[in-house]
Amino acid sequence: MPLYLQLLHTALSTELSAILPILLILLFVGLATGIFQAAFQIEDTAFSLIPKIIIMIGLPLFGGLSVMHAFETLATGWISHAGEIVRQSWS
Repeated sequence: MPLYLQLLHTALSTELSAILPILLILLFVGLATGIFQAAFQIEDTAFSLIPKIIIMIGLPLFGGLSVMHAFETLATGWISHAGEIVRQSWS
């Protein structure tokens, strides 16, 4: 497999591993608030939005460093292989 495809594969897997926990947590919070609203017949839209906003503010504060480390490793890999990518044959 060419180097640029390996680097793209690494980039996509890093992005997926960074965004998947966030999406799963937001999905769980949305599902929990939806069940709570249905059980108590609450029709307020702010009630479903406030927990998601709190989670989206809290996630970068508590889990942002590990995601930033993953992106730093990805950027270091791309920069260190930049010369090889430019010199390789693209056909």
